[in-house]
Amino acid sequence: MENERNSLLDWPHQVPAVALHCLADAEFIRALELGPADWWRTWQRQRLCELLRWLGKSNFNELPIQRRQDFRVQFEEGPAKAPAEHGAMAKFQSSGSCGVPVQFWRTELATRINLSHYWADHQRQGRDLHKTMATITGTPGQHDDCHLDLKGEPWLHPGRQLARNSPQFTMDEHARWICEHAPNYLVTTPATLSSILSIIEMTGLQAPKIAQVMTSSHAVEPELRVRTRRVFGASIRDRYSCEELGPVAFQCPESDDCYHVAVGNVIVEVVDASGQAAAEGTLGSVLVTGLHQWATPALRYELGDIAALHTHCPGCGATVPALSHLMGRKYFLLNSSSQGLRHVRILAEHWLACAPVREHRVVQTSLVSFRAEVVLDRVMTDSEQRALLTMLSQLIGPEFTIELAQLNAIPWTNSKRHEFVGLAS
Repeated sequence: MENERNSLLDWPHQVPAVALHCLADAEFIRALELGPADWWRTWQRQRLCELLRWLGKSNFNELPIQRRQDFRVQFEEGPAKAPAEHGAMAKFQSSGSCGVPVQFWRTELATRINLSHYWADHQRQGRDLHKTMATITGTPGQHDDCHLDLKGEPWLHPGRQLARNSPQFTMDEHARWICEHAPNYLVTTPATLSSILSIIEMTGLQAPKIAQVMTSSHAVEPELRVRTRRVFGASIRDRYSCEELGPVAFQCPESDDCYHVAVGNVIVEVVDASGQAAAEGTLGSVLVTGLHQWATPALRYELGDIAALHTHCPGCGATVPALSHLMGRKYFLLNSSSQGLRHVRILAEHWLACAPVREHRVVQTSLVSFRAEVVLDRVMTDSEQRALLTMLSQLIGPEFTIELAQLNAIPWTNSKRHEFVGLAS
């Protein structure tokens, strides 16, 4: 059974290259974050100059803002190129969470740096990777059993890893699975987490004690952090990323409100409506430049997110820039002509107090209207329809008109199952 040999037994003669690279990368990433600001600024400046020379471009600040459609056209215009030392290229596709799916190329180097940033965050957040970690996302894809039992690299992640495909199971099944397996760490989306918490509280399941919940894909609201501590005794440690570029920022270990920019991977700008740099601490649109994404370059790439940028972290004083007021994608925010953008969170208990709803989705169709889609095992009664419309009006706002539609199944467009979809803007 040589293939199952524990690679720790090979030390000191034969340590796996992937483990060595990751360990060394993580040490460098943490050195940039913990050292003087001149360190990461000088390093970024050098990497950016090398990238611009490779692309035949100059004067970074005069480059136009790159929209998602521009990124898509760039891929379609021709084959990717990257320096040979960046390794082989592979093709990827985003989930299309902003309504415009894109394809892109990524090199072995870019993939390695992405993974190393996540491992560095394990160190930053003090996780014990000998303990069990459960993941509920769309990443694993369809599988036969209730979960995939993954074997990690013993040098990096020796603990048990359970991966579960989110769309394959109901939220009730997810909640019961978490209670049964009681992992030390949980990785999922805020929307899935919220549903699991609601089911545990409503059904009286015995909730396990979890050390940390790692989230991504949507904004995390303060109320969700409170509920997670109440039910699991766990803190949420959010990660801000995009599929095209990998990690963008990681939640500060000392603050729920601040995110350290991943300076070893990206340059982040926040600009106002005219495309000019927003004042420090002022909300604006997030632009990201990938320092290792040479195969399909992203230069001043607009993510469609809203946040405020700080020269250093207000939460812990780290010298790297930090983001706050991270509201997430405009596409997933309510857009009001009178109040601007704001979050709307409709919990499972809100729906179930009105009718036995199995699935639901709310879609903003204009600045003054919404369409609410629900799935039940039977036809809604008139009183249930009135109750649902009253609840939605209270949570969304009485100024909006709301169309209520009962469907046999909701046509989810991707594995993240976004239950609230605002206007793309």
